Amino acid sequence: MRKNINGVSVPNDWKVSKIEEVITEFQNGYAFSSKGYVQNGIPIISMAMISLDGRFQFDINKHKKWNKNEENSLQRYLLKKGDLIMAMTDVTPNKDLIGRMTIINQGEKYLLNQRVGHLRLQEDVINPSYLSYIGNSESWLRHCRNNASQGAQANIGTQQIKDSFIPLPPLPEQQKIAEILSTADEKIDSIDQRIAETQNLKKGLMQQLLTKGISHTKFKDSPLGEIPESWEISNLESHSHFITKGSTPTTYGYEWQETGIQFLRSECVSPNGFILSGAMHISDEANNAMERSKIKGGDILMTITGNVGRVCIYPMEYKNGNINQHIARIRITDSSLSSQFVFQYLSQALIIQEYLKITTGQAYPQLSLKQVRETKIPLPPIQEQEEIAEILKSVDEKLQIQEDKKTEYQELKKGLMQQLLTGRIRVKT
Repeated sequence: MRKNINGVSVPNDWKVSKIEEVITEFQNGYAFSSKGYVQNGIPIISMAMISLDGRFQFDINKHKKWNKNEENSLQRYLLKKGDLIMAMTDVTPNKDLIGRMTIINQGEKYLLNQRVGHLRLQEDVINPSYLSYIGNSESWLRHCRNNASQGAQANIGTQQIKDSFIPLPPLPEQQKIAEILSTADEKIDSIDQRIAETQNLKKGLMQQLLTKGISHTKFKDSPLGEIPESWEISNLESHSHFITKGSTPTTYGYEWQETGIQFLRSECVSPNGFILSGAMHISDEANNAMERSKIKGGDILMTITGNVGRVCIYPMEYKNGNINQHIARIRITDSSLSSQFVFQYLSQALIIQEYLKITTGQAYPQLSLKQVRETKIPLPPIQEQEEIAEILKSVDEKLQIQEDKKTEYQELKKGLMQQLLTGRIRVKT
């Protein structure tokens, strides 16, 4: 026999308890004023430290800090490694953060910011890791979304959390469930470490190959800094078919289609390359009406609004497609320039930083097509371009294999959570 909680069924021999029955206190954060931030001090816990996969993500160089001299007056807001926190506000588009929990797993001391909750647990009743996994389960997150205030910023209150029900197996079973899921997390962490190492390898290779080339001994100054003597400097416009952007088909009176020509939005150009899942579809008629912004395999695509400067190559297996007004199409037509080389060059963080400088101060960052066309690029001999591109592409392929492996384990963990946290698979204790 089974019983229902938050839209899912759990074993009859599991308890169903309110959050307030398994905690000693639910602590809300303090409203720290930006005027009091310091360079060196106690880090302030914010929602940015709770990732969308339930991890604690902390970078000492990125997060705000508070004066250590005020520690005594803020004792009730002090947190430490091992404490459980929860997001009580969410501004993400899909509201995937509201209610999500994580355990602080590094550092020594933090201060709790407003709209982040700290759950002090009765650890003889509930295992912290078990509750953290419950706090990242789809049924719990759906419950929090449904009970949060709606709007651009979703909020959920302290009493709403306290009154929420969770499944409560016997403590030994909770501990075993947490151990199994933490094993999956450890595997994902290991893959993340390898991904970071590969990313650092690529960063180093890019810095070397895209500025120093291969086996050069003589260099010269240029608008792009020091480059090999045999290299020249040019711009994108000089080597491309007309660099353009798209528009929205509905402005021409065309409707979206279930199938048809792929129509790309800025979501398709991600930091990790091309993502098809963000695409829509349009008819052949609409595609022909937007002749100027047609794309084909091998074209370089760049985001020119919002997160400006992201680039990808439209895969060769796709014969055609179209783009909206947030993407620029760069089609290299000069045989003396490799599209793969240009793509790798534009992928550098320093290029994105230059674009960000251009858009600094804009309420909504935008690059003009003129600015894209005038982007300076180095011109090594074509054979060297191809060698450089091939080296960097091989690292990209290694990264993709690692990302795919990470996705595989994330899906495995998701399946385990669905089975273990609902008792469909029971564990021996």
